[in-house]
Amino acid sequence: MSSVVENSILGMGCRCCPAWKFCFLFHANGQAAGMERHGRPREDFFAEKESIYVHGQPFHEIHVVCEGIVKTETESMEGKLQVTGFYMPGELFGLEGVGSTHYPGSAMACVASRVCSFSFKEVSRICNASREFLQELLAGMGRKIRFDGCKWKLVESETAYYRVLFFLCDLLIRQQSGAASAGIVALRMEKRDISNFLGMNPSTLSRELWKLEMEGLIRKQSKEQIHVGETALSLYRDFT
Repeated sequence: MSSVVENSILGMGCRCCPAWKFCFLFHANGQAAGMERHGRPREDFFAEKESIYVHGQPFHEIHVVCEGIVKTETESMEGKLQVTGFYMPGELFGLEGVGSTHYPGSAMACVASRVCSFSFKEVSRICNASREFLQELLAGMGRKIRFDGCKWKLVESETAYYRVLFFLCDLLIRQQSGAASAGIVALRMEKRDISNFLGMNPSTLSRELWKLEMEGLIRKQSKEQIHVGETALSLYRDFT
């Protein structure tokens, strides 16, 4: 079971969160006190592989990653799980429940993670009161739609080589850390989840990573860290 983070209960607030500088909900509000001005969000800690919400669970909240990595997945008609996204600190997830009474998919912590959850009713109320907040929320949803479109374009039309390359570039751009500014992406997710997301098997993923390294586009720093070169990023920018 998840545990509620004590900092929220004690009222230490959003600025004590390591992801506040990147938090969509914090900055969408456009005020120094962030979302907590309108009612404090709930923070929960989730152990590795612990569910945050499951398919069919009533939809009441949207969520932001404070620390760690979260994956979302859905189930096919054949009962197979399909990873639909990975979310970094500061990123919003759970939006697939908007317009429905239940979550159509599931969310799980890839590693030990801390998640901030906010009542969607409260978000709707703030949207009615603030045009600026509504515009930011719609912009965030638009970015999510474009990302999903880009992802499926990759899976359907690009080779495994480019799917892996562009996935690494996308993660690097989205990671808000000193390592990212040095061109280093942290792959803390399981290889089988990454390969599932990209529509390939784990052995293909390993082979394509090896090819990219042999061609000098990436360089493996450690088991979880990969340096992405400027040439790779240039190819990604051309694609997007």
